[in-house]
Amino acid sequence: MADGMSANVGPAHMQPQGEGEAGIDPDARLQQIRETFIDDALRGMSVLAVCILALSFWRNVFGPEYLRVPAALALVATSTAILLGSHLRRRHLSYQAKASALLLVLFMSGTGGLLSFGQAAPTGNYFAIGFFVAAILFSRSVVFMMIAGVVLLMSAVGMLMITGRHSVGVDLNAVSQEPLAWANVVLTMALSAGAIATAVSAFTRSLHSLLGDVHRQQREIKAQRDQIHHLATHDNLTGLPVMRLATERSHRAMAHARESGRKIAFMFLDLDGFKAVNDQHGHDAGDRVLREVALRLRSAVRAADTAARIGGDEFVVVLHELTHAQAAGDVADKILRTLALPIDYNGHTLQVGASIGIAIFPDHAEDLDELRRVADKAMYAVKASGKNRYQFAPSPELPH
Repeated sequence: MADGMSANVGPAHMQPQGEGEAGIDPDARLQQIRETFIDDALRGMSVLAVCILALSFWRNVFGPEYLRVPAALALVATSTAILLGSHLRRRHLSYQAKASALLLVLFMSGTGGLLSFGQAAPTGNYFAIGFFVAAILFSRSVVFMMIAGVVLLMSAVGMLMITGRHSVGVDLNAVSQEPLAWANVVLTMALSAGAIATAVSAFTRSLHSLLGDVHRQQREIKAQRDQIHHLATHDNLTGLPVMRLATERSHRAMAHARESGRKIAFMFLDLDGFKAVNDQHGHDAGDRVLREVALRLRSAVRAADTAARIGGDEFVVVLHELTHAQAAGDVADKILRTLALPIDYNGHTLQVGASIGIAIFPDHAEDLDELRRVADKAMYAVKASGKNRYQFAPSPELPH
């Protein structure tokens, strides 16, 4: 066994360096989505308002007398000014100010249409759009308060018309026969639907981006957990499992062997000549030898078996699902042959051997601690009798 080592002793349990990226702040991302939505909605509604203003101006200046409603033109002009001003100054206005401006215009337009045309108001859909926008921008309680306010408003207008205190100032039959009026309705519906569809599309894209970020962060967290688990269960120098993981796999293998009636082999392996490599060539050469030994151990056992480094120049090999004990001896022979091959290091030829002690479950022990103890004892017996070979643990004595 090697002693006096520093650079190549024991498994290294490294922790990831640095701190991971900050998690997604749901409040901040929701606010970001709302900001994107309100900006896109303002842009779309501004285009809508300009088109309706042009049509309303034409109707009130050049249209027939019964289509001229100066109050409606004033309302459209005011709404357009609010929307354009909010859109152009959007980078300087708060989220609350932009949201309030948009909802003010929507509810003003709905109210103006209700007072001008009553039940036949073509702008009544603005109320529905306003509720939809409010549901995205504000809390549920605020939206219900808005709905209650609009219900009261419509009830009040209805009572005024029912009692004759207010009447529609236009001839609806004449208006329904006017192409310009139908053009206004079609344009209002098309542009309002387009404006809200644009805003909803931006909202959907932002939501998709958020879900993508969440998915990426989940994958990063899983990768970090896998890395932490690997660092905690594998030797940093050789990449082999450490004793903790070898023990877990051994317990599982023993449980399976009890069910299948097969055997497992537990090998303790200690390098011969490793201390001389460290003393003559330094710890870098020793590290090179340990990495090469790990590669050769992996190649000598099956993928289902376990080769682990337990510290310094000591290794453990656990062979699963053996039909007979001699199969472990065959693997030990293979390990000795592959380890005997020279190792090149900066032009120097390095060479090590191994002393291997083997214990078979359930032949030598049915408890893992006892299995390790007898394998370790067999390995020391090899060391004492000439090294560079393997030896099975002695058969347990039968009780008298």
